[in-house]
Amino acid sequence: MRLSPDRHTPPSAHEPPRGACRRTTMTVEQSQPASRFRLTRLRKARLATFFGFFQLGAMILVWSTSTSPLREHLGWGGEGGDSNFGLLALSIGIGATVGCFAIGPFIDRYGPRVTTTFTLVLYPLIYIPLAFLDGLAVAMIFGVLVGLLRGAGDTAVNAHGVQVERYYGRPIMSAFHAAYPAGGFLLGLVGSAFARHYIDNPAVLYISTGVVMSVLGAAFGKWMLGQDELLPPEAEQQPSNNSEHSGSPKTTATLAIMVGFGVLLLGSQLSEGAVIDWGQEFFRRHIDTTAAMAATAVTVYSGSQFVGRLFGDRLAEAVGSRTVLAGSGVLGSAGALTAMLAGNTTVALVGFAMLGLGLACMAPLMLSAAGRRDPANAGRNIGLVNALGYGGMLVGPAAITVIVDKFGIGFVPVLPAVLLVLVALFGPALMKTAPKYLRREETAVETLTSR
Repeated sequence: MRLSPDRHTPPSAHEPPRGACRRTTMTVEQSQPASRFRLTRLRKARLATFFGFFQLGAMILVWSTSTSPLREHLGWGGEGGDSNFGLLALSIGIGATVGCFAIGPFIDRYGPRVTTTFTLVLYPLIYIPLAFLDGLAVAMIFGVLVGLLRGAGDTAVNAHGVQVERYYGRPIMSAFHAAYPAGGFLLGLVGSAFARHYIDNPAVLYISTGVVMSVLGAAFGKWMLGQDELLPPEAEQQPSNNSEHSGSPKTTATLAIMVGFGVLLLGSQLSEGAVIDWGQEFFRRHIDTTAAMAATAVTVYSGSQFVGRLFGDRLAEAVGSRTVLAGSGVLGSAGALTAMLAGNTTVALVGFAMLGLGLACMAPLMLSAAGRRDPANAGRNIGLVNALGYGGMLVGPAAITVIVDKFGIGFVPVLPAVLLVLVALFGPALMKTAPKYLRREETAVETLTSR
């Protein structure tokens, strides 16, 4: 079976000899949407996915590097403001959990372009009101809205990434997720600079970054895949003796696997939340550094995540996703313990870097497996996994606040150290149930990407 020509190659290079039957070529073209794709169209969709993750990471680090100025603005500075800040973080977690799950059916019905563009435009702007509020109750209301758009955007961008990945027939999700810490690293540098000059209020940072990111979100959203451009679900089917992989996506086994991925992701997200929400305060009060150095420490964490995800796809192909997940858990746990036991800034920075490397590939591997299992309902499945994962933002702030109140800020890394060991122990067994990647000639991805 031969592939139909794409629109960038002269017909003479692909058309059959005169007199040969053309019906087979037309049938393949109609049944395999990838063969109709221009290379530039696929590249635009891939680039748009990179920006989606870039924006998510950028705004997370805008938040993380501005927590101290925000606390000063709200009157929550020092140990006396820990409880109020914990409640604000909890409200964001509640919103994110709901947003992850609620957006899923809309993604499957209206396609990733509509839903993702909606979040790319609104999410960066929702931070701005926080810089002008006064009072815990109002701050928590807007915290819920921040979380709603954060969770919805995370699920939408991941669902779109899975659909693009299906065209390539090989792991590329870690590379997509590499844009997340890349955005965090670059905007972390911006946030660190603002933290040195605007120590009492993050308004200038929120307005400048929010407007720019929203405008870019509207532009890149146009390049996302529409509902009519997605590969059909049957392109993902594999011959298997295990009915669990070929049966209904609503089977008990499938739901159990999604819950399992969600529980593992919960441990990963809780660990990341410990760094994002409390990392700056950990460095300021436990390591005894300046606010600028504390913001830099969170940026180092994000930069190490970028490095890990940049090479994550190749590593997964070389040694297998199960090995990568197990090794990541061990490395991340060791990094958390290193930071907690550090006696100086340098060692603590090394610990944060190790923690970033350990957490780098966990989410991409699990979300990719969840989405590829049932492409027609990728939004719903990724939304379920993400919702459970973001539950870490619900449990995390309360758990960490208790730890800080009872034992001090220096024990913040305890939870990541314990949870990542559990991921290393149980993650490989769950990953074994995930479908394997298929390099299907019919998708024409190798043809498209080699020209």
